[in-house]
Amino acid sequence: MRVVAIGVGGAGGRIVDALHEDDSTREASYLAGGSVLETDRGALAALDAVSEEDRHHFGHSGFGGDADSPRERIEALAEDDHVEMRRAVDSAITSDAAAIIVIAGVGGATGSVIAPKLTDALQRIYDRPVYAVSVLPATHEEVPPENPARAIAAFESAANAQLVFDNDAWVDDRNDVEDVTDGLNAELAMRLGALFSAGEAVTAESVGQRVVDASEVISTLDEGGLATIGFARQPLGTDGDDGSLLDRARELVGMDETTVDEVESIKAVETTLRQATNGRLTFDCPRDAARSGLLVVSGPPEWLHQTAVSDGQSWLADEIGSVQLRTGDNPMPGGDELTILVLLGGIRGAPRIKEIQAATD
Repeated sequence: MRVVAIGVGGAGGRIVDALHEDDSTREASYLAGGSVLETDRGALAALDAVSEEDRHHFGHSGFGGDADSPRERIEALAEDDHVEMRRAVDSAITSDAAAIIVIAGVGGATGSVIAPKLTDALQRIYDRPVYAVSVLPATHEEVPPENPARAIAAFESAANAQLVFDNDAWVDDRNDVEDVTDGLNAELAMRLGALFSAGEAVTAESVGQRVVDASEVISTLDEGGLATIGFARQPLGTDGDDGSLLDRARELVGMDETTVDEVESIKAVETTLRQATNGRLTFDCPRDAARSGLLVVSGPPEWLHQTAVSDGQSWLADEIGSVQLRTGDNPMPGGDELTILVLLGGIRGAPRIKEIQAATD
């Protein structure tokens, strides 16, 4: 699924930078274009992978006269420069992009104000889905509580769906978020990359029996609301004292052919799926809060037995309590690990969101 990524503010820009890095490691590119909007020239200059022409400084009109809070100043800039900002990202939005994603940290004023307004403007112009990727601040970060609360509400009406990454699920109060931000951005970029690159086959051997194309992702996110991504990987190269799992499989039929026992495949898929679903999601929520889901099983073709994939689909459908579950396999010839991605969509009323909204009451 080809997407255009637009970063707003410092966090949004760094995540777009991380997406470019992730995209460069994939056999097939999922980034159709990218652009960053920022009021801080220093933050723009610090980006590595985003090209100079895709870095846009805005705020030339000043800070809105008598406005006395960061949020009011940014709102004044958004009002004055909204046409300029939209034009700045237009060149990045290509005809082959199936969707646009607007990325921002919603703890600060820039991301929480500008990103929803830009999302709304793009929604009116382009005939393709516009998704928000919102990064929530950790509870110990000192940010005005109205910023994330208002941004979540604004994205709810402006975006087709909102993919959420919650810093609070990934750091505790002993960590300074600034010290781990590069790792968090890389993790989010990797999961988004795994989602959007699924089904982008470069050879006939990379085409799955159940292909995950753009329509599968879009249909999963059509429920609107919030979405979260789970991910897990299992190396297939070692198995303790018994040697390589792949070597053991080869021994069954000779060195020139590789097969994997169906039971072995089922166990591997089940274990990895449970880790992806019950482990750390980008945004924690009750699993049965999802109205839709997408399961993508990736790995060497010989490990992708359809019985294993079907059993995994049945288990996940029971976990989320929804029949709106799409499934695909993503063969990776020559790979040495099994990976599973779980996208849960249509989430509303999650405890973490209620907590953020309650902080403004």
